[in-house]
Amino acid sequence: MIKNMDNLAQSGLIDPNLVRAARAVPHQVGLVKLSKTQLRVLQSIRCGEEVTAGDIAERCELSSAWASSLLRRLTEKGYLSRITGKQDTGGIEFQYLKR
Repeated sequence: MIKNMDNLAQSGLIDPNLVRAARAVPHQVGLVKLSKTQLRVLQSIRCGEEVTAGDIAERCELSSAWASSLLRRLTEKGYLSRITGKQDTGGIEFQYLKR
């Protein structure tokens, strides 16, 4: 048991309030927990910067479709805002804003 406590100390203790909240509503934890790729995408965007899926695909070496999915999920989780824009070709292109 002491060995487990050492592992916690190395990675940092988790706030007891956060642990209680996660136990109370475990199905909601996914709304705040980020995958490594989501975190990488979020870190590639500066505060106040507007980006498109194409921008993120290039920066993070992802396909445009995968970048679009990641940006949509980050928006659903409340990390980004989404703005609808029009392309010159008549299509819709979403822009994402990090606050």
